[in-house]
Amino acid sequence: MGAKISSGNRLSKQNYLTLWMLGLLVVLIVVVSILQPAFLSPGNLRNVINQNVALIIISMAVTMLMTTGNFDVSVGGIIGMGGVLCAWFSQSTVQGGAGLPYGIAIVLALTAAAGLGLLNGLLVERVGVASIIVTLGTMSIARGIAYIGASGSMVTTGLPKVFRVFGVTEIAGFFSLPMIFMIIIVLAFLFVEARTVFGQRVYFIGANRNAAKLSGIKVGRQIITLFVISGFLSGFAGIILASKLGGGESKVGLSYEFDAVVATILGGTSVTGGSGTVIGTVIGVFIIGILSNALNLFGVGTDWQSIVKGLVIVAAILFQRFAAGRRASRAA
Repeated sequence: MGAKISSGNRLSKQNYLTLWMLGLLVVLIVVVSILQPAFLSPGNLRNVINQNVALIIISMAVTMLMTTGNFDVSVGGIIGMGGVLCAWFSQSTVQGGAGLPYGIAIVLALTAAAGLGLLNGLLVERVGVASIIVTLGTMSIARGIAYIGASGSMVTTGLPKVFRVFGVTEIAGFFSLPMIFMIIIVLAFLFVEARTVFGQRVYFIGANRNAAKLSGIKVGRQIITLFVISGFLSGFAGIILASKLGGGESKVGLSYEFDAVVATILGGTSVTGGSGTVIGTVIGVFIIGILSNALNLFGVGTDWQSIVKGLVIVAAILFQRFAAGRRASRAA
């Protein structure tokens, strides 16, 4: 009974915060649309969604991990590694690749990505190293593998025609295949979060790890599973990006780990664990994505874009804290 009541309180507080961030997103869309009408064109909206597919995919597992009180900053490196390995495995032997069928190349690349995720989980849960330290190390390992596999550049020659299917296939004119994958993954995480015991355990672990252990939850196994899922999804995102680019590039995925953490925090996930939602993270991703798109439409230079994005992100987090404080004062 007590667990159900606390869960309901947690959900109501989280939903309140999510609604505030959704309101911020709506205000951002309205302001950008007024200042730059081209923003609402179907082509530009499609670009905004397409450009954030990979970030949304990796942010799903990052959200659940952060809800347990863990970080995964290896996702950017694994994105690069996944794309390069998929390209190299499917590249013809004449061009220096493994010459494997594309389907097998995908399986091997995803296995390697999930393997690094498993390594993250084992080092965190079995050895006891802080997740931020472990994943910084595996990020470097993954990035190194990507550089070696692509010889510091890009794997583009000798690839099968099917290599670009993931990246360029369109459905019903507006949707792309990566968008469909993204929607399926988000819906799957929404279901896991709200309707499964696994999803509820994530919150219990983040709220009180010791109490979760005493209640019989296999905390270590749960967190290791989340790290494996995070690695797998990062590799999958890398394969999608490689397909869009037409090859595996060693530098793909740079800064994705930062964007994923920022989007997750913007979505209302606590850095200390115990609270957060998948839908909130999606809102956070689109706040970042729409801001970047607007700056491009306004012709703002890349140097200034970093400053403007940083200021807006800080302002958004302060806005979020204001909303949380307002909710707390009303509850009191």
